[in-house]
Amino acid sequence: MRLLRLRALLVGAGALLVLTQCQQVEPTAPKAEGFDAPIPQDTSYLAGSLTFRLSELQNKINKELDPVLVGKKADGGAGPGLIPFRVERSGPVQIQYVNQQIRFSAPLQLWLGKLFGREDDAPRKPFCELQVNFQSPLSVTADWRLSSHVKFIDYKWVIEPEIRLLGREIPLTGLVQNLLERYQTAIEQAIDNAIHEDLRLDKTVLPVWQDIQNPLLISKEYGLWLIPRPMSVAASDISGNQETITTHLRIAFSTDTRLATEKPTVTKAPLPPLQKCDQITQLADLRVVSSIPYTAINQILAQTLKEPKKMALGLVKINKATVYGNQRDLVVKTEVSGLVDGTLYLRGRPTFDTLTKTLIVQNLDFDTSTDNELNQFSESIIHRGLQRLLGDWLEIPLGDEIAKLPAKISEAYEKGPGKTTDLKMNNFRFVPQRIAIRPDGIQALIRVKAKVDLQVQKL
Repeated sequence: MRLLRLRALLVGAGALLVLTQCQQVEPTAPKAEGFDAPIPQDTSYLAGSLTFRLSELQNKINKELDPVLVGKKADGGAGPGLIPFRVERSGPVQIQYVNQQIRFSAPLQLWLGKLFGREDDAPRKPFCELQVNFQSPLSVTADWRLSSHVKFIDYKWVIEPEIRLLGREIPLTGLVQNLLERYQTAIEQAIDNAIHEDLRLDKTVLPVWQDIQNPLLISKEYGLWLIPRPMSVAASDISGNQETITTHLRIAFSTDTRLATEKPTVTKAPLPPLQKCDQITQLADLRVVSSIPYTAINQILAQTLKEPKKMALGLVKINKATVYGNQRDLVVKTEVSGLVDGTLYLRGRPTFDTLTKTLIVQNLDFDTSTDNELNQFSESIIHRGLQRLLGDWLEIPLGDEIAKLPAKISEAYEKGPGKTTDLKMNNFRFVPQRIAIRPDGIQALIRVKAKVDLQVQKL
């Protein structure tokens, strides 16, 4: 008990002595020099898989493919001689993905036209029917379409062609085979045209392209906005299985940052022609260079210090604080009064805290000139308190809103074509790359990786 009383008396005496002996300090200010090299703008990539169900592709082709493949009624039919004919699809096209190609199977009927121009003589049933198989590679084109090169494989008869003459059935398979060979190219072209004209990928990708151009607020406190600027889209070759076909897409874009109290207005770039690429990684790779000017940091510090902040049991008041760069460090110029009266300079190197996704200044310490000015007692009283307060004030959030990027794109996408597609972003990960102290502010490069899947439910 006596020891505690003695300690309290000593502390009280020391405080009284300190209050009556205020230390004046005016250290030499570190010069604004010795900066890091600037961080160059780098290309970011939003990559992922665009998947179509074969059943949906099949439904779309059956809906869009004209049943009459050769010999439209408006043309009066087709064929040599006096007997015109037409080739019709009598049932749905069936699709399979086999050996890296799309295989089409469809029932075709050959109808004879009216004889010698007499409508009453037109047959009431098909002349013959067969099941025909085609196959084609499938790719994407620069105009955002699916492209095929359909080729005939084989067929089997369902109803063989024949006529009855003098009471006998006379087969005409050779004649029909010749006719099919003659119009084979027209049938193949009809399927190619239906695929190219009606299966458009731009309608699916356009909402994503537009959404990623929306400014993203990455620091509400500083009014710091991230502005993606997409440049190109590339697609890989199509692969598939028994249920789906897939192409991998990669959107290349740069990123800018802008300080603004309101959401910046941007002019959105139109969707460019699609580029081809042999191989595309399925990981999104976002490289965000954030630039935080000293003026913005100093504005926040000025708001924080509208009223002086007391520390060290009220022995010292912090009246003003500003920052600038020196020798690859952030210098904090701090004006204080009380136990110490004058200007103090602290310095530290910013770093990125991956847990809180904030830019922080660790190990703030007195600059050499300030350290030489302070006596040992004053330094011991104010050092830890200044470190804690200034460190808290200099925390700059950069990651919380970036971390919400997958959810924001998905949410915006659901409001658009989300009823017909599923957009998923997984494995979102931050990788801090580099921090640079520049003459006008702090630059921070953050690399963000994610996996994106876009599955088309309805074309």
